Amino acid sequence: MSSTATSTKSEKTSSPPKKASSSSHQQHNITESKEKKQMISNNKIGLEKDKELIDEKSLLTGTSLLSKEDDEGNVEYKWKLVNLSEDRFKHLVTQMKYRLSEGQGECIYEIGINDDGFPLGLSEDEYKETLSNIEKMANELQATVSIICEKQVSSEQSKKSKKNMKQQSANSTATNGESEGSASSTSTNGTNTTTVATTLEEKRWVGEVLVRKFGEEEYLDVRIAVCGNVDSGKSTLIGVLTRGQLDNGRGLARASVFIHKHELSTGRTSSVSHQIMGFDSKGDIVNYSQFQSPSWQDIIEKSSKVCTFIDLAGHEKYLKTTVYGMTSSQLDYGCVVVGSNMGISKMSKEHIGLLLALKIPMFFCVTKVDICPENVLKQTLETIHKILKLPGVRKLPYHVKTEDDVVTCAKNLASDRIAPIFLLSSVTGENLPLLHKFLNLLPVRKDWESLIDKPAEYVVDQTFFVAGVGTVVSGIVQCGSISVNDKLMLGPDSNGQFRSVVVKSIHCKRVNVKRAHAGQHASLALKKERRSGIRKGMVLVDDPNPKAVWEFEAECLVLYHSTTIKENYQPVVHCGCVRQTAKIVKMDVESLRTGEKAKVKFRFMFRPEYIRKGERLIFREGRTKGLGVISDVFE
Repeated sequence: MSSTATSTKSEKTSSPPKKASSSSHQQHNITESKEKKQMISNNKIGLEKDKELIDEKSLLTGTSLLSKEDDEGNVEYKWKLVNLSEDRFKHLVTQMKYRLSEGQGECIYEIGINDDGFPLGLSEDEYKETLSNIEKMANELQATVSIICEKQVSSEQSKKSKKNMKQQSANSTATNGESEGSASSTSTNGTNTTTVATTLEEKRWVGEVLVRKFGEEEYLDVRIAVCGNVDSGKSTLIGVLTRGQLDNGRGLARASVFIHKHELSTGRTSSVSHQIMGFDSKGDIVNYSQFQSPSWQDIIEKSSKVCTFIDLAGHEKYLKTTVYGMTSSQLDYGCVVVGSNMGISKMSKEHIGLLLALKIPMFFCVTKVDICPENVLKQTLETIHKILKLPGVRKLPYHVKTEDDVVTCAKNLASDRIAPIFLLSSVTGENLPLLHKFLNLLPVRKDWESLIDKPAEYVVDQTFFVAGVGTVVSGIVQCGSISVNDKLMLGPDSNGQFRSVVVKSIHCKRVNVKRAHAGQHASLALKKERRSGIRKGMVLVDDPNPKAVWEFEAECLVLYHSTTIKENYQPVVHCGCVRQTAKIVKMDVESLRTGEKAKVKFRFMFRPEYIRKGERLIFREGRTKGLGVISDVFE
């Protein structure tokens, strides 16, 4: 009996390790199978884990550490802001003012994060007090605070941060250490790490907060070109975003976007049109109304940030208009719309090539997913991935499925190393809230504030005649500022001459204003000027002796040509709002083929133009395409 009892006891005592080992073995197998599945899915789609492509991480991605805090830029790390003195509060307000100026009116605060990027987290009371202090600081600067995300630090993150702290404490003891003094320092450091470790084991809060300025006239303007193949749903998507009403599948949403009558009858865009979508200081969309759609003036008055959508033509015969719309609009980003049931076509590739040539960051909107079969959608996505992996493109495709992905993509898109992909439906509204949040978080790419103090320069991209007002020109203020009754030089004409004109009135986004500054798209009414005497590509400058250019030199790259390019070749050159045929006068090589580079000297065929060094150009002729950067100009 005793022997059997002892044997059963030994069996009982020895059985738990077997269970533990089997469960650990099962867990190991599960993790291995998950990793294999992940590897297989990644190989199918063709994704790579490239650390250089996403250098800035978000709290939402589930990563334990962020990159170290940068003294420049509009992102600030704060562990906690508790029991602030008056002097400390004033210092923090000054710091927030700097971050807002770096982000041209908006900045992001990472709460519960120390300067090294460790998510230490805060207790609930500390977190609430820190948030209220940030709101008080924002009120001092006429700004509002909106929470992008809140989450609790996981146990894995706390363990990692504990390890890092222990390493730091060990390093400090090593540097301090001699005999008794070192012993005392290690004991104190040990107590600190243990207290931090105990606090980290609790539920700790971290958050990401957007601070945005609000003002009566000032607002952020993000310009986005919407391009893609014909019938892919560009105008419909813009109509749904700006009106807030879903499409009926038969052209309801796009009717509000079209300008001309023939566009309504054919359903195809043939011109460059502008539509706006406004966000208030808290990130809510101001376009949407239950009764009637608000006017542009109502949207501008309520908005702290405006997304201007530039609707471009997708048909091949309107490519000239599309190229002009891209080069003349000073774009921040490009939105490539792809019909999921159509795939990537020739014109989609043309538009992607133009965005790459102009170095404009892009994101993809795959539309019509509600009517697309799964196998066709998968094939379309694989084609997009293949294009993004080409040597000349080298972007990381990033499928946006959650709000976590939205914040990560919005932060990293300006670096031009990532290409977010949204799967949308304008009829069912699938994933449209994710696109709304993405557009709200997109930063302005160009630093216009640094150009406000320079002499005024304004480029004409369209001309009108308004009854009772006279000649009106529209365009973008490239630098400086223009006020009502300012005297500026207009030109060059066909002889290269400039003449003095007076600005009678100014409209920005269809709102009457007294002043327009750098970065704003404005319409100017000119006194005693005929529309026939003004053309696209002319400039208004605050310079007593502006000079027009007949010849210029550029570093050029031929993207495609069927044979060879030699001297006297005459392509059409697009440079900003300038669009004119130019002849190649001189090259530093005998001939140019596809993929070759050379220094080329051009001469305009019909009239001189106002261009400057450093501007990017695109030249085309039939299927021939090339790009370049102006290195020198000659009168």
